[in-house]
Amino acid sequence: MRIQCDYCGQYIRDTDAVCPHCGAPNDGMMRSAAGVPKTIGELQEFCRAHNLPLAQMRFFLGQDIPDARAFGIFRDDDGNFVVYKNKSDGSRAVRYRGGDEAYAVNEIFQKMKEEIIKQRQRKASSSGGTTRSRRASRSRRGVSGQLVWILVICYFIAMLFLFVAGRLGKTHNGYYNYNGNTYYSQSDTWYQYDNSLLDWYPVTVDEELQENASDYYAGSNYSSSYNAGDFSDSEYYQESAQDSSWSDDWDDSDWDWDSSDSWDSGSTDWDSDW
Repeated sequence: MRIQCDYCGQYIRDTDAVCPHCGAPNDGMMRSAAGVPKTIGELQEFCRAHNLPLAQMRFFLGQDIPDARAFGIFRDDDGNFVVYKNKSDGSRAVRYRGGDEAYAVNEIFQKMKEEIIKQRQRKASSSGGTTRSRRASRSRRGVSGQLVWILVICYFIAMLFLFVAGRLGKTHNGYYNYNGNTYYSQSDTWYQYDNSLLDWYPVTVDEELQENASDYYAGSNYSSSYNAGDFSDSEYYQESAQDSSWSDDWDDSDWDWDSSDSWDSGSTDWDSDW
């Protein structure tokens, strides 16, 4: 959850120990939420109970893995708990290092939840479905061949429409690189990052960017290569309806993973710090 810093008024995460904008301590920092495992051992047992494919997910609990593309948590020789992410190039970004095990476990736990949500969204999108989970899905075994062809034709018509719409300048939520600056489009409202103020602000963009947005699209996930701050940390960020539909009513059963389901770790944003 995002809260306001008591000192500078900027929006920060409730799990931030200090404000990333002014450096002031976050007196309201959430160490761990109810129902969240408090130890690495409890988290390991939680994952086993919910059949989570940790190896395919690239999550390593209690292990210091040097390989690229990995999330992990372990206790080092000094007794500190380390939460880390190894990026695509093999470099490591440390999310947390300290003596608070419950806080460290909560950090990796929330990241696991975020990745599961993304996987379920990807599956729903690739199948053309709009259901929230497999509990709401319907069996397709009885669908006739004729209906299958109708669905295939409708799919390609929809893809053609989306392509044409994109070429006509329809923007997608995400980052854009234009004339040496970084922009973010959210619900067709544009924001530009100011490197001197280290913050985002709303702008009216050039007609070229507005009409040919797809030519400058960088991606929906944050990357440090954009030379800008993470838009989700700004006061203007609004969680999308798709995201909120998966997170607002999340319950324990949503952690359950069907062993027949594949996990695409290649869809994870491995280039960002977290």
